[in-house]
Amino acid sequence: MPAKAAEEKQVERQWMILHELDRHSRATKGVTKQELADLCGVSKRTIDRDMIDLSLSRFPVWCQQEGRVKTWRLQEGYQLEFPPVELDPAECLSLILAEEALTFLAGTPHYRSFCRAMGKIRQSIPPDNDRLITKVSQAFAFRFPHLKDAKRVSPMIEQAQQAVTRQQRLQLTYRSAASGETTSRQIDPYGIYYANNALRLVGYCHLRQGIREFNFDGRMIEVVLLEERFEKQADFDLLAYSNTGFGGMHNQASVEAVVQVGPPASRWVRQQDLTGLSQTVELGDDWIELHFQTDGQEGLLRQVLAWGSCARVVGAVAFKQAFEKEIRQMYQQLD
Repeated sequence: MPAKAAEEKQVERQWMILHELDRHSRATKGVTKQELADLCGVSKRTIDRDMIDLSLSRFPVWCQQEGRVKTWRLQEGYQLEFPPVELDPAECLSLILAEEALTFLAGTPHYRSFCRAMGKIRQSIPPDNDRLITKVSQAFAFRFPHLKDAKRVSPMIEQAQQAVTRQQRLQLTYRSAASGETTSRQIDPYGIYYANNALRLVGYCHLRQGIREFNFDGRMIEVVLLEERFEKQADFDLLAYSNTGFGGMHNQASVEAVVQVGPPASRWVRQQDLTGLSQTVELGDDWIELHFQTDGQEGLLRQVLAWGSCARVVGAVAFKQAFEKEIRQMYQQLD
C-alpha cells in the first residue's frame, strides 16, 4: 500500500477510535482493545500503536482495569467537538433496511465501503440510540438475494466502476446465456445497475455495435481495463435504461401483448408495478386485463407463464403465438 494511502487509513482509523472512546466515556463502561480492533478491522497490536500515537498527540486517553479486562475511555469531562446524532425509531428502521438491502453485495468493494460508513454512523450515535437500532432489528427482517460468486467477481466490479468513472474502455470476456458462446469484446462502460436479482454492467459493445449489458456472475470470465478513452452517447440515461425492458431483458424487438389474469393471481398482480404496462382494465369477477408494450418479450413471456392457469393471452398475434409455442414445447417435455 502506498505510504500516503496508509497514512490516510491510519488517520481515519484513529478518528474512529476517538469517536468510540468519546461514545463510551458517556456510558457506564469503557471499550476494550478487542472491540476497537473489531470495529476498525485491524489487529490488537495495531490498536496498541494507535493508542500510543493518540497519547503522544495529547489526547487524554485513559486505560482502566475492569475486572480482568482493560478498557479505554477519554478523561472524564473531556469531550470531542462534535454533536451526537439523535435518531428516532423510524430513522433507525431506515438504516437497518439500507443495511439489509445492500447485503446482496457482500464480498464486493461497495459493501465493504458501506460497512465502514455504517460503522462511522453508529459511532456518532449515543449508546441509547445504538441499543434502539439493535432492538428494532430484532423486530423486523428484510432478506434480499445475495450476489452469487461475489468473491470472484468483486475485482471485476471494482475495475468496471473505475472504467465508468474514468470513461476508460474495457476488454471483456463473456459467455452468452442464450448461445453458450464465449467471446472477447471491447466495451465502453456507461454504468452499473441492479435489477431482477442481478448486478449488471451496461455499455456500448463494439462487437455487437449497440448498447448491451453483462451480468456479474458465472458468465463474466475476465475484465481488463484498457488505456483507451471513450465518449458516452449524449442521449444515454442509465436510470431511464434500467426502467425499460421486462424482467431485465433488453435489446429485443418491441412487442405488444394483452393478457387477462384471474384469481387468485390477479389479487397480487394488481399491486405490482409491471414494466411496460400501459393499461389495466377491470373485467369483473376479480379478472383484470393487462395491456403491455415493451422491448423485453422473453421477460414478459416468463412472467405470464409464472401466472400459470390464472393467465390467458388474448391479444397481439405475435406474442400470443410465442406463448402458444412455449406451452406446446413444455407439454412435449412431459413424460
